[in-house]
Amino acid sequence: MYGNTNLYEMPALRTYQDALEHYESIKPIRGKDWLRPIINTPNGRRRQHMRIQANRDGSVACVLYNTTVLTYYPNDEIHFTNDGYATTTTHQFATALLNRWDRYGCSFSSHKGQTTATVGKQTVEVGPGEVLKLKYDRDTGFDFIDPPKMYAYYLKRAPMGMRRKEVAAFTTHAKALAKLVDPQQFLHGARHRFTASEFHEVMLSDDPEVWWPAIEQLLASCIRYDGDWFQVERKLTIPPAGVSAFIDDVIKYVHFDDLFERREVDKPNNNGNEKYLHGGGTYL
Repeated sequence: MYGNTNLYEMPALRTYQDALEHYESIKPIRGKDWLRPIINTPNGRRRQHMRIQANRDGSVACVLYNTTVLTYYPNDEIHFTNDGYATTTTHQFATALLNRWDRYGCSFSSHKGQTTATVGKQTVEVGPGEVLKLKYDRDTGFDFIDPPKMYAYYLKRAPMGMRRKEVAAFTTHAKALAKLVDPQQFLHGARHRFTASEFHEVMLSDDPEVWWPAIEQLLASCIRYDGDWFQVERKLTIPPAGVSAFIDDVIKYVHFDDLFERREVDKPNNNGNEKYLHGGGTYL
């Protein structure tokens, strides 16, 4: 991220006064009165993609490339946003400014492609472009101001069971074939690629001949290597559990609204069910 610029050269800016004093201490780049590099060392001043600027409303902003990552306000609120870029670069930039050698600081990281912010034992998720508000106390450290609510999606077992029964014949047939076929035959993929909705429509058919293009894609997607990566020869397999999981994914994409319950949670969730929000148009 920083090339030859060491992270230790980044200033610790925990309050509005810290940010304002740092801004005023930096001499603008010659010929560019508006450009003040945030790292005020000979090496750091060459890193002009990291800069600090004063805004007309009195706030002070720390900018990475064209993204205003942190904004310090006279009321001592600090606003963070990733502007849709939940990247390691963005997170390291903000963490260096707010968490420099400070056990009471605020750190940022990634969780399933989203930004998470942590102060103490509390972690919250920050959505794309969402504003996270913080305040710093010199005795207790950072704290969130009205932290964003977080939600997770949980599968409803009974409705899922009913949807599985609708495609039970297809599932039984696919599992039987998985045991009989040579996985090598499907190693280079399938001739057709279905969306979840298209695949589900095929599964609902009662004609096994209609099933084949979908089963071909399923078997190709479920191939696994049996054994240790360091073995010279490893056996190709198509595990029945993988077949079931693939079919479950299809059902979940197509029937997301009926199968999942949205609940508020107090920390970022790891179940991964939010991916099914993409719906039946998702290519498998």
